[in-house]
Amino acid sequence: MLCLPSSSAFRPADPAARGAMASQQQRQSFPHASTAARGMLSFSSAAPSGPADPAAQQQDFRMREFDYFVVVDFEATCEKDSRIYPQEIIEFPAVLVDAATGGLVSSFRTYVKPRHHPVLTAFCSELTGIQQEQVDGGVDLATALALHDKWLAAAGVSKNRLAIVTWGDWDCRTMLKFECNFKNISKPSYFNQWVNLRIPFETAFGAGRRNLQEAVREAGLQWDGRLHCGLDDARNTARLLVELMRRGVRISITGSLVPPPLPEPEPELEPEPELQHQRRCGDHTRTNARTILLRLWELDADMSFLPLGGLIAGHLDSIASSALRLVSYYSLIHTHGVHS
Repeated sequence: MLCLPSSSAFRPADPAARGAMASQQQRQSFPHASTAARGMLSFSSAAPSGPADPAAQQQDFRMREFDYFVVVDFEATCEKDSRIYPQEIIEFPAVLVDAATGGLVSSFRTYVKPRHHPVLTAFCSELTGIQQEQVDGGVDLATALALHDKWLAAAGVSKNRLAIVTWGDWDCRTMLKFECNFKNISKPSYFNQWVNLRIPFETAFGAGRRNLQEAVREAGLQWDGRLHCGLDDARNTARLLVELMRRGVRISITGSLVPPPLPEPEPELEPEPELQHQRRCGDHTRTNARTILLRLWELDADMSFLPLGGLIAGHLDSIASSALRLVSYYSLIHTHGVHS
């Protein structure tokens, strides 16, 4: 269930050594990939032509937002032409990519045993390739999250210097959030924000509806493995991520479960008596608005599981975000005593 190359906990500081290690780890974690495919996973592994400049290395470190990318692609219980409620994760894969070298560090996979629909549908097994005996021997979701945490720790990854990468927002915004809430499971905070690789991909290749396999091929890469096998999907997403990095596309957080912060009112003198009532009413209105909007934000994932909820769930996040900013703007105006 858990794949850990023996060298995954060792992370040399020297860029050339890290590049050489990345090449070795690529061969270990992608033993069936072609030489060309493995090459796409390392675009800066060659040793520098001259002596390393410590100041330049420090500047490069500061410019990078993350040390590592963790590419995930969950598979869940499903049925053809109907919705299973509740859906549950049945495959939990991840691929660790070095943000400095573009090299594969390690890969992780565990199967997860569903609690509410323990018997997979024939459609689900055919689509994902996951067999009943694999989920029967799987772990629960809380254990899967703990194993994933242990894998990252063994690789020497700081949780403050990693970014989750997905193809789409479903994995983190909908599936993992919903199941953890439904089962009262505490998930690591690094899953609360992520990079939806569709967005930087469209920066490089233009907007348009593409699935992951189509995007990989459009980027000039060959698809490797089985479509809808979680680990194979994560590996191909990792290859696409590295290709975008090689092209100079900036990889930044695109999605978050944490609402944007509202500024605290600045300290002020006691207002004139005639303004006190207006201020109290304004504070009450802003408090109610914050409560309603934050609840709207929380409903974003849950509504996608209700009948017809998916039609509007995708818009709730942007609506809540924009409205929270308006409340913030009103708060600042009101604090300074400016009234329209």
